[in-house]
Amino acid sequence: GRPPTVGAIVMNAPDFTEAEYDALLGLAASHYRFIGFDDLGATPPVVLWRHDVDYSPQRALALARIEANRGVQSTYFLNPHSDFYNLLEPETVRAVLGIVELGHRLGLHFDPHALSTFGGDRDEWLARERDLLRDVFDTEVRAFSTHNPTLVDALDTRDVAAGMVNAYGAALAERFEYCSDSNGLWRFRPLRELLEGRQHDRLHVLTHPGWWVPTELPPRARISRAIDGRAAAQHARYDRLLEEAGRPNVR
Repeated sequence: GRPPTVGAIVMNAPDFTEAEYDALLGLAASHYRFIGFDDLGATPPVVLWRHDVDYSPQRALALARIEANRGVQSTYFLNPHSDFYNLLEPETVRAVLGIVELGHRLGLHFDPHALSTFGGDRDEWLARERDLLRDVFDTEVRAFSTHNPTLVDALDTRDVAAGMVNAYGAALAERFEYCSDSNGLWRFRPLRELLEGRQHDRLHVLTHPGWWVPTELPPRARISRAIDGRAAAQHARYDRLLEEAGRPNVR
């Protein structure tokens, strides 16, 4: 039977390990052709595979390598206002450049709540942040997705804005069956079930790389892994700076 649900969230989610991720890619590649947001009119069966990078660029790079090993490409949406990573710090830049070098695309993960801090016109900020990603990572940015869409008072469902395809555009939503791993649990239907069923010839798959880890963990522990990993890197950076400067490290 179907897995138990609370609302539209599937509770007995798969293990969300790297091995399961690789297996899901294999299932998808056996039937679907992977496309980008600039190829939405492609002849089906096709899968539009994307990532909203909410927590960890390093996890994003890990998934990008798994995808490259499978010979498929996806789109990674980056948030300039992330609470969990600094888009311009060297470690993040290296991770994102690694994703691009593997042949994947970048998109803008747009946080409309940031407008309350900066003010200004929405489309103007979409364009500014698109250009930031383009200039820093030297690649075209052809699509955007909205951060935390369920918390937005009026979700932008225009098909195109600021010259970018909207991942939550009305036309895309109408034509593609949608599957998301939001909060580390499958929304609507588990992805494996969709891929094995082959009932839809156009799939739109959203994953968040922070959920996909080497070994099985509950959702909050996966996020703690990302947070603690970043904290450990910051401690190491501080210690290294003092050592290189020849200064005492008083503990």
